[in-house]
Amino acid sequence: MQACKAVAPYYRRLALQNPGVKFINVPVSGDNIDLHQGLGVPSLPYGHIYHPEVGMTEEMKISRRHFGKFARTVKTYVEGQCDVDDVILSNVEEANSVKRM
Repeated sequence: MQACKAVAPYYRRLALQNPGVKFINVPVSGDNIDLHQGLGVPSLPYGHIYHPEVGMTEEMKISRRHFGKFARTVKTYVEGQCDVDDVILSNVEEANSVKRM
């Protein structure tokens, strides 16, 4: 897809600038079209951001026009300034402590 190829250099650069973050590219093919549909991906290229404590927290278009927003959002997570609700995190921590007992 042309839009995916256009954003590829920006995506690679963002990955290189954030070595502590896992960046995964899932190209669309006949073999994995069900995966994209199952994840509810409305358009390509599209990005998900997962927080290690709560799972998926953000999803957005990452075309060239929208890539700056994606990069800024990634930066908030890297710097610990993300908008993950403290209540959600405290509930996860509480659930994890119960599992350990």
